[in-house]
This record gives sequence, C-alpha cells and structure tokens, in this order.
Amino acid sequence: MSAVQETPTSSTGSSVCPTSDERVVLFGLLLETHARLERQLGQALEDSIGLPLAWLEVLIKVKGAQDGYLSMSALAAQTVYSSGGTTRLVDRVEAGGLVMRQSCPNDRRAVHVRLTEVGESTLARALEVHAKHVERFITSKLDDVEREALEATLRKLNGGPPSCAGGEALSRAAAD
Repeated sequence: MSAVQETPTSSTGSSVCPTSDERVVLFGLLLETHARLERQLGQALEDSIGLPLAWLEVLIKVKGAQDGYLSMSALAAQTVYSSGGTTRLVDRVEAGGLVMRQSCPNDRRAVHVRLTEVGESTLARALEVHAKHVERFITSKLDDVEREALEATLRKLNGGPPSCAGGEALSRAAAD
C-alpha cells in the first residue's frame, strides 16, 4: 500500500501528495513556493510599473555583467530559458527600448546585449519597487534568524551567492 499525504494548497484547500517521502514533499513545497512567489511578485511588478518579471531578470543579468553586456548564450545560461526562449524574450525587451543588441567585434556569430539609457532608468525604478514587493511577500514574514537561515540554505543549494548580490546584500536589504 502506498503512502498518501494531505498537503494544503491555496487554490483547492487540499491536494493529495502521492508520497510521504520527505525529500519529495520538500521539493514539492519548494516548487509550490517558487510558483506562488513568481506569480505574486510578477503581478505586483506589472501592476506597479508595467514591467514583466522576466524582463527585470534580463535587465538585472545584463547590468550585473562585468563588461556591461552579455552574449545571448551567456544570458540564456544564466536564466531558465532555452536559447530560443531567450532570443524571443530579448526581442520583446528590445522592442520595449530597454536593451539593444550589438555584434561582437571579435566573433561575428556572437551578439551582445546591453542596457539602453531607458533600460538603466527602468531598472533603477523597478529595483526600488521590487524591493518593496519582496518585503511584502517574503521578508516581512520572516524574522532575522529565519531570513539568515533561508539565505544560507539557498546559497548552499545554489552553490554560492546569487550573481546579483554579494556579501551581506540580503541581510542589509532586510535591515532597511
């Protein structure tokens, strides 16, 4: 007989988890939390300034690049999108005037993505608004010890610090 576990969900009240294996349940909880936060934060960002969350991710990745640009392949490698998905996403962000593509002078096959001036100002505004939404949906629900534990756990699972933050960035953000 297989084990069945009841797990609450926000949409239906409860759902049946086909296993009591804590590893599978933990992974499911991680996926559910990610999906819920992505929906909430994405909707809040779009409602506030009309910027899709995926666009913010592109702006953050390009801004954080050491040379001020990323190749399309590097951008795809740093996101959850396929090469084709990244191309379509950058097409939309470029049509919005936030990034521009440039040919690589050393490799005619490569294309670099840079922020435009509008992209720079949009990113600054978006980060300010996004930080407030992160506070609302995440950090306000955790005390200092929980935030530090979550940060340490996520860094450990991710293999190190996120590309957009270093040192004590999350701890400083929580204190602001």
